[in-house]
Amino acid sequence: MAGQEERKVVIIERKDDPRPASEATPGAPSEEPKGAIEEITSSVRELARTLPESIGRLPGSIGAAIQQALASRDLNVTVHLSEDTMRSIEMLVQAGIFANRSEAAAYLIGEGIAAKRELFEQVTEKIIQIEKLKSELRSLAGRA
Repeated sequence: MAGQEERKVVIIERKDDPRPASEATPGAPSEEPKGAIEEITSSVRELARTLPESIGRLPGSIGAAIQQALASRDLNVTVHLSEDTMRSIEMLVQAGIFANRSEAAAYLIGEGIAAKRELFEQVTEKIIQIEKLKSELRSLAGRA
């Protein structure tokens, strides 16, 4: 079997078909696209299996930054995006750089914050000053 691809069998059941796949009639409409679906499923599984390794081979610090961004995601946020921004995120997914839009968005947000690190340092300093002033005001009012 040298040079031949290993094929995996995928059984697909339609939600609106009460019969289990084992009882489906051969040649019925639910089985017609089986070859194409198997091919797509196999391709998607292969991509999912090799994606982390592929990301690590991206040039320079891009691969490392992507891996770091994906490893440290544990919070959710809902974001409304423009169509242009969404198209850009979709392109990264379509190119196979990210497995999904969530990963792409997390990476881009992380990179944006890193690019504006100086701004965030200044904001942090101001927040500390504000908290000190609030504390002083509470002390003046006798509400420590």
